[in-house]
Amino acid sequence: MRLFIAVFPGDEVKAELQKLQEQIRTQADRGSFTRPENLHLTLIFLGETPEEKLKPLYTIIQGVKAPAFEVAFNRTGYFSQGRNELWWAGADPQEPVRSADLNGSRLPLLNSVHRQLVSGLEKEGFSVDKKPFKAHITLAREISSSRPIITVNTQLTVKVDRISLVKSERIKGVLTYTEIFARDLEPES
Repeated sequence: MRLFIAVFPGDEVKAELQKLQEQIRTQADRGSFTRPENLHLTLIFLGETPEEKLKPLYTIIQGVKAPAFEVAFNRTGYFSQGRNELWWAGADPQEPVRSADLNGSRLPLLNSVHRQLVSGLEKEGFSVDKKPFKAHITLAREISSSRPIITVNTQLTVKVDRISLVKSERIKGVLTYTEIFARDLEPES
């Protein structure tokens, strides 16, 4: 199974993300755009994972200690992929910080959730990407344009109140994401 751990934004945020996609679409010569139901914030990409590893994954996700919180997404950009670009909506690196994190550190909550997942995965023997975590939602892939693409950034607020373990597969040629396990975060007190 091809798996990842993610947060799915609500319908209002998805509608705003689609407006950003349309800005890119009207300026691009070609590209592949993320379907609305697939728009998500990846916390950890796991890749091909045997079924016997599911139970430890459930335990790791269940063990995340964080209240529900919100993250501001207020910029767009792209990663270069040869001649093409992967366009994204990005989280504000200055996202809200609680007065004290669970271990007394002052990490932003999203980074704290990511680190807890990484720590749990490493303890269970999973291979984890060591690149720095860059909170973003992929809008489009394989974008090429004969001129620079300009987007008008929108202030979006993504509520992080549920962490999902997601299976990625092609069903009749369509990339489909299916939540196979989830944990709701408690409201902040």
